[in-house]
Amino acid sequence: MNNLPHQEVGYVAPEDRVPFKQNLAYGIAGPVDILAVWLLVSIAYPLFNMERGMSPTRIAFILMSLRLWDGMVDPVVGWISDNTRSRWGRRRPFIFVGSMLTAITFPLIWWFPRDLSEGHLMAWVIGFGIVFYTSFAIWAMPYQSLLMEMTPDYNERTKVAAFRGITQALASFIVGSSWWIAFRFHDPITGAPSVVEGMRTMSLYIAVLMGICGILPALFVHERYYEHQLARKQKGIGLIRGFKETISCRPFVILCLLTVFFLLGTSIYDSYGRYVGTYYVLGGDLNRSSLFQIYGTSIYMVCSLFFIPFFRHLSERIGKKQCLGISLTLVLISGASTWFTNNPAHPYLMLVNTSFIGAGYAGLWLMIPSMQADVVDSDELTTGERREGSFAAIYSWVLKLSFCIGFMISGPLLEWTGFQASLGGHQPPEVLHSLRVGYVALPVVTLSIAMLFLRLFPITRERAAEIRQALEEHRGKV
Repeated sequence: MNNLPHQEVGYVAPEDRVPFKQNLAYGIAGPVDILAVWLLVSIAYPLFNMERGMSPTRIAFILMSLRLWDGMVDPVVGWISDNTRSRWGRRRPFIFVGSMLTAITFPLIWWFPRDLSEGHLMAWVIGFGIVFYTSFAIWAMPYQSLLMEMTPDYNERTKVAAFRGITQALASFIVGSSWWIAFRFHDPITGAPSVVEGMRTMSLYIAVLMGICGILPALFVHERYYEHQLARKQKGIGLIRGFKETISCRPFVILCLLTVFFLLGTSIYDSYGRYVGTYYVLGGDLNRSSLFQIYGTSIYMVCSLFFIPFFRHLSERIGKKQCLGISLTLVLISGASTWFTNNPAHPYLMLVNTSFIGAGYAGLWLMIPSMQADVVDSDELTTGERREGSFAAIYSWVLKLSFCIGFMISGPLLEWTGFQASLGGHQPPEVLHSLRVGYVALPVVTLSIAMLFLRLFPITRERAAEIRQALEEHRGKV
């Protein structure tokens, strides 16, 4: 079996290659995913806690509520997408409509009346957040499913994910810079710098970007498995049965558990990182902290752009599982070293952690989508069905669950340390000490558990080749 051409290191058969136009259209839409999921997470604490004075627990409840709703909607949209049969395909109609709805509803989250009470502000953000994330799910589930059916080749899947990863790394600069950019705007009444006012304006530009980029896959990307009649002729799959079959796929369950512990650690890491950096290292200077966010984001983006092609080529040599292990190790090193690199006397040492995060995330978010596509092949061999939408939806639900747990822990834990935004840079020493301990201990523990689950993942490059050969012998080439 090792003499098959498509199993040679780095080789992709011409018929398995994704045309450049389709790769470009799919990749350019990647920032929509990043901006929709991460922007609110990134700006929530500076906007609602540091500026508006909302308690960290309430902010955690907002983020948790939206992730839970997102997680409930995703499986339904994924199931509907899998069972859709139209002249335009299973995914493209939803991507077309969803991109427009996403662009229209995004600004609604940020344009709340300035005089809202804390409770009414929570209701506003959660209410319009639900509207937005429902619209986003209509776009996101078919979009993520599309990656798994653009090519049957083990290495070409990573190449498609790499191109998307590059555009998403560029979009991460917008996310990381949002605090600093928003801080350049001023409240029209008081004249003070206002993140609230900045996000109002930014949301309009971001909405336009979402609409333009999000629609491209619907216009230019082909649904290979649907057009080949394999998925078109497939019988409808019941929602409950599809869910049960998806979560009974062992490689998928392992990938999900790995993700749960990785994101649990990193969500706490991200939440605490801003407070440790702002109040311990920089003495509560919000303007300087937002500037350091720019520095860190720039380093993150550069490292990601460098390591995405590095990990793509490395995966062709050593396999995706091994590359994911290296990526997790880099993130683990970043978390373990924060006790030493977060130093008030040497604030720029914080940026060392960002470089490790940028490199580690580049490999992680490159390998996991590509490994998901291999999991779908393994499931097809077992069940005889292509259910990309179900896998994308359940995995998305797992992402949201991980975020929810992280938010549920980080907000109350922040209050448990005794932190009070009203004290600014005058936090008691014991509060800062507790923040630093949590910043190191929680991510290191959860990331170590994620490493253990990675060891159990069964699909290697050789196993993926065996699965593809068995599928093609059974139902022909796609």
